[in-house]
Amino acid sequence: MKISFIVPAYNEEEDIGRVIKELKSTFKGFEIIIVDDFSADKTFQIAQNLCPDTTFRHVQNQGYGAALKTGISHASGDFVVFVDGDGQHPIEEIKKVVEVISENSEIDAVLTERKNVYKSGVFRSFGKVVINFVVRRLTGKKIKDVNSGLRAFKREKLLPFLFLLPDAFSFSTTTTVLAYKENFDLKWIDISMEERISGKSQVKMKHGINTIILVFRLIVIFDPLKFFLPITGYSLLLGCISIINSLITIQTIGKNYIFFFLFGVLVFILGLLSEQISMLRKEISLMKTKNGR
Repeated sequence: MKISFIVPAYNEEEDIGRVIKELKSTFKGFEIIIVDDFSADKTFQIAQNLCPDTTFRHVQNQGYGAALKTGISHASGDFVVFVDGDGQHPIEEIKKVVEVISENSEIDAVLTERKNVYKSGVFRSFGKVVINFVVRRLTGKKIKDVNSGLRAFKREKLLPFLFLLPDAFSFSTTTTVLAYKENFDLKWIDISMEERISGKSQVKMKHGINTIILVFRLIVIFDPLKFFLPITGYSLLLGCISIINSLITIQTIGKNYIFFFLFGVLVFILGLLSEQISMLRKEISLMKTKNGR
């Protein structure tokens, strides 16, 4: 079993060298892929000097997720381990992920839960709470940390879904949802994070909003009825309330309920069609995976 480390980096010239050296000295012989997302500093030059054959650079800034997808496409390992280029993932925590993979090669994914996930400021912590709440409601799973960057996946499990995965910071949240909706055999482990020594986070408020929208989109793709059935139920309930209200106020059945009932039925039919498309997509993805395409 072969493991490939994928390190996305953007303007991390002060930390990227240390991250690469720690990985190379700790995991001798492992493949280490660096993807520079068109940095404006010397990140690419530093990475290329340390990993000349496995350092790649985007010709324009595309985003965190795009860098990971580039790394996945070039990786040769059975497993890919994502490690942030800002040095916030201690080498001891990375070891934990590798140990889980080494002990159980049949596992599909290793996700991490940060012990200090809500210590990044009031506004960012609030955003994490909102995103985590939305994901828990939509997946039905008690997940405390949906977007920790340190994680590992069996490469063949991600390849069929690369076209669905986003280019932005929501990549981590998306792969968490994917792991649950596609029934990956996964393992959670707790990790600690180091404080960022230099530079600043590239995560903005808009990324949180985009992530929530993307989560809804993913649910529609992977489990459509989870999204459409509640809307149908509420619509039919409003229709019943409309009938009761009409009987009480005007002693006859009005016509408002027709709208709610028709809307509910149409949403239900749309949900069934989406479910069929989702099942067909899963079958095609499974066939491609078995055929090694």
